[in-house]
Amino acid sequence: MAIEGPLRDMSVQDVLQLLELARKTGVLTVRSERLRDEAIVHIDRGQIVFAMRRRSTRRLGQQLLRAGKLTERELERALEIQRRDPRQRLAEILLEMGSVSEEELKRHLRFQIEETIYDLLAWDEGRFRFEERPAFPPERLGVRVRVESLLMEGARRIDEWSRLESRVPSVDAVPVLAPAGDGDPPILDLRPDEWEVIAEIDGVRDLRQIAADLGRSTFDVAKIIYGLVSVGVVQLEEHPVRPPEGTVEEAVRELEAMLAAGDAEGAARRAGELQTAYPDRAEFALLAGRALALQGRMRAAAEALARAVALDPLAAEAHYQLGCAAARIGDFGRAAQAWDAFLRLAPGDARAEVVAEAQAAVRALHRILTPDDHTTPLEVPAHAGVR
Repeated sequence: MAIEGPLRDMSVQDVLQLLELARKTGVLTVRSERLRDEAIVHIDRGQIVFAMRRRSTRRLGQQLLRAGKLTERELERALEIQRRDPRQRLAEILLEMGSVSEEELKRHLRFQIEETIYDLLAWDEGRFRFEERPAFPPERLGVRVRVESLLMEGARRIDEWSRLESRVPSVDAVPVLAPAGDGDPPILDLRPDEWEVIAEIDGVRDLRQIAADLGRSTFDVAKIIYGLVSVGVVQLEEHPVRPPEGTVEEAVRELEAMLAAGDAEGAARRAGELQTAYPDRAEFALLAGRALALQGRMRAAAEALARAVALDPLAAEAHYQLGCAAARIGDFGRAAQAWDAFLRLAPGDARAEVVAEAQAAVRALHRILTPDDHTTPLEVPAHAGVR
């Protein structure tokens, strides 16, 4: 039997409490037209075992990278395995590879569930639908989260937001560094977590994206930004309004024109805005990477291009650009792998011959620099089929 209705009649909190008390098992779907977003929550006997938002920018691999639990090479290897068999979960692949412990994976999976539910509790518009299902099969990396504990913490956060809103109106706001005043600059006495957040401020990403990139709670980052705004170190700008879906192609043409005109800074800013508005569109991540590369910001470009590849593994241009950016920062393993994918996806491209030569060069460099590594993904045959 299905239960459904508008959130104005029954809030997400009320729905979750009802499902917990009735010890229901099934799938809860919540959609918001205003936010153009959707969330899916799996409930097993009243407890949450899975939660995901369609527009979420949190990625398990990046979370583990940021926490120092995983290397880029290990992540690339796991993602390659997943591309060959999309039915496999990334967490299970990493566990099988021995890259991350079971305890650590469960901790990060729990964090993802919790942050998704905290976001969902703030939705006051939309519709929900719960459909009962048979019991979910047990999983080795299964995580179970009690609804009661989430709702208590969610309520505390909502109460504290009333204090933060005077300076941090929304997690969609974009932080920028405040302009320097006249005279000698003040000496900043900041905590390590405040420096960590300041280092991520680029005038493009909003608080939600910065929190995702740091692998931290959105609420914790908002509290840090509140303190930085209070002392005049940071200012907040309004988040750009998400344009209608019909203007996506127009926005792509606009960005390409800006890049052709050499306006790298403007293109990077606009591409960042569109990435935040459309986190599931690979073309904006690709254009952001190209703009950052044009500015000479190669590490940031490689990260943006890696997102583009993750969103659309068949985008040959994204693999090509990722190979170029990775080679320029000395990440020869990633460069060779990206160019290998490009050659498989676009064998007739006019750049294929030059790319093949470059690929051979970075492979040789990689072998020299890592002579004892016999498990590198660079050993994938150059003509292996796309899976």
